[in-house]
Amino acid sequence: MSSNESKTGHEKIVQFIPYKTMAMDLEAILAGLTRIYVSRNDVDMVELITLSAPELFPIGSFDAEAERYEYVLKLAVPVKFHNHLRDNIDKIQPQLLADIATVAAPYLHEVITDVFVVLKIEQDPSWRDAAMDWVMEGSTKPAKREADLMLVYAPADEDGIARELAATLAQRKVKVAKHALTQVKDKDIQHALAEYERRARYGVLVVSKALTRLPFSEEAVNQLIGHLTNPGKRFTQIWHKIERSDVANFNPALARSLALTTERMTLAELCDLLMKSASLG
Repeated sequence: MSSNESKTGHEKIVQFIPYKTMAMDLEAILAGLTRIYVSRNDVDMVELITLSAPELFPIGSFDAEAERYEYVLKLAVPVKFHNHLRDNIDKIQPQLLADIATVAAPYLHEVITDVFVVLKIEQDPSWRDAAMDWVMEGSTKPAKREADLMLVYAPADEDGIARELAATLAQRKVKVAKHALTQVKDKDIQHALAEYERRARYGVLVVSKALTRLPFSEEAVNQLIGHLTNPGKRFTQIWHKIERSDVANFNPALARSLALTTERMTLAELCDLLMKSASLG
C-alpha cells in the first residue's frame, strides 16, 4: 500500500465519524425484528434476539451516491444456544439479514449489509476480589506440600483419564495425589478440598460426563467453583470427552470458567501446561 493510499483510507475513517447520523436506533430495530418473530410464533428467534447483546460495526465511509452508511451487526447470544446455532446457523443468518432489511427499510441513510451471530460467554468477575484478598493477606511463599498436584475426579474416571494423567505427570517427576469423589456429599467435597489445600501445591478437577452425573448438591458444586474461580486457590479444571453445552447444563458457572480440554490437546501437552501453571518447572 502506498503512502497516498494509506492517507486516503485514513481520511475516510476520520471523515466517517463526524458525518455519521444517529438514525440507526439499534434497539428499535431489534424490537421491530422481534415483532416479526412474535407474529410468526417463532419462540426460538424471539428468545435469541431478546437475549442478544448487539453491536454495530461501520464498514465504510458515507456513500454519497447511495446516500447511506453501511454496517455489520453482531449478535452475541448466551451459550445455551450453542446446539441451536450449530444446527441452524446456515438458515438463521440469511433469515436475520432479510428480516432486518424489512424492518430497517424506512432508514434512508443507514443499512445493515451483513449479520453474524456469536456465543456470549459471560465471565464471573468475583476472581478479582479473591485475588485482592490474597494480596491483602500477604503473598507469602506457599508452604511445602507432600504432593505437587492433586487430581479430583469421578470414580468412573479412576482407571481412565485420572490414571493416565497421573502416569504422564509422574514421568515428569511431578508428585501426584488423587481423590475420587466417592460419596459426592457436602462433607466429601469439603474433605477433598481441605485435603488438597493440606497436601498439594496445585489442584485439578477432571470434568467428565461421569462427574456431571454424580448427585452433587448446589452447595457442593459452588464450593468447587469457588476454588476454580479464586486464583489464590491454585485450582483448575480439565474437560474430558464432554461438550461445553453438557457442562453448561450441569452448571453454567462451570461452563464459563476457563478449562483445558483433552479434545484439543494430548496428555503430554496438558501436563506441560499444568506444570507451567503450577510453576513446577
